[in-house]
Amino acid sequence: MKKLFCVLVCLQLFIGIAIAQSAKLPIVFVHGFLGSGDTYATQFQRFMANGYSANQLYVFDWNSVGAKNNTVALLDSFVNQVLQNTGATKINLVGHSAGGGVGYGYLNDSLRADKVANYVHIGSGKQLKPAGKHGEINTLNIYSLGDKVVKAGDIPGATNAQHADHDHYEVATSALTFEQMFQFFNPTLKANATVKMVKKPVVAGKACLMGENTPLANATVEVYAINYQLGKRMDTKPIYQSTTDAQGHWGPFTAQAAVGYEFVLKPSGGQRTVHYFFEPFTTNNPLVYLRALPKTGMTALLLNTLPAKDEQAVLAIFSSNRAVIAGRDSLTLNDLTISTPLISPASKTAIAQFIFEDGDGNSSGKLLGTFKSVPFMNGIDYWLDTKKPDPIQLYYNGKYFKLPKRQSATEGIMVMVLN
Repeated sequence: MKKLFCVLVCLQLFIGIAIAQSAKLPIVFVHGFLGSGDTYATQFQRFMANGYSANQLYVFDWNSVGAKNNTVALLDSFVNQVLQNTGATKINLVGHSAGGGVGYGYLNDSLRADKVANYVHIGSGKQLKPAGKHGEINTLNIYSLGDKVVKAGDIPGATNAQHADHDHYEVATSALTFEQMFQFFNPTLKANATVKMVKKPVVAGKACLMGENTPLANATVEVYAINYQLGKRMDTKPIYQSTTDAQGHWGPFTAQAAVGYEFVLKPSGGQRTVHYFFEPFTTNNPLVYLRALPKTGMTALLLNTLPAKDEQAVLAIFSSNRAVIAGRDSLTLNDLTISTPLISPASKTAIAQFIFEDGDGNSSGKLLGTFKSVPFMNGIDYWLDTKKPDPIQLYYNGKYFKLPKRQSATEGIMVMVLN
């Protein structure tokens, strides 16, 4: 009798978990200007740690630097596919920054709005009413007083959540934002933003063009284990190799929790090779994006200034969850301090620092004029001499890394991704 009681209790718990999980509507996340789906990588991990399956979480990649007149139609097709894949009748929708404009535009039509149960507006423009043609969509508006890019505020009729000091990017990635989204979507459940470490994290992702998010089909992805204390690869041959599919997807790859990795992206369309350096993965991550530099378009006009000279390395430092802000963060490269009021003011909200010497022979360590008017990016005039064998030394908020130099013409561009 006791055994039967235990079986019944376990069965009830299993059924309860299954019902709770099935009740969770699929979520579609929309990124902002110059962004990609990996904006939401940490939020994916938190939602999965709180009972969501991979089949319930989706990112919509769109071209935020090109023509936008078909973005809403593309999003509608994407939502229809999600509904078909999951069998759900509605989704929950999230839009950050310019993605919030896409969200409001999408919901300003009764047929499209009928596919959405709830909408979350993050770090995006202030609106006069909740989403929907008549303000009928249940809307959560999350914004921050520390956001120096968008001056948002309360939306009449919406649920408003004001953060004190999160920057424009951080307001999309923070644990507090996760908790508020989760409770908004699941009012009867309790959220826990803590994600447990995994000994063998499974990672996968997408290769695409920066800014445009055009998928890179038939690109080669090579993975090397790297020792950040010595600044060198641990193996001479890749421990994993893949060719991207028609949508740019690669993986999955099983990593080791305490090991850093170098991902080498070799596009098939003539774009430059890019070496991505990642901190050790601590949990599963299906949104590891590898971006190549486009050859045409708005982004190319800026990034075509990156030199291709074997005597110097070109390094981009990407802080993936928040901007580098002077007075709050500490970022140095060799003898160059990047987290200064001149280079990293809060008003810049810089998440990408491009380090290279601009060709005048003067490694000044100062901002390059071509990047001054561009949001989220800095260009810094600094020589990384590949003739010297010493590795590049990085310090970021208490963490140290040594990176091997890559010749910018023969080997390609380097990108360090900081958590």
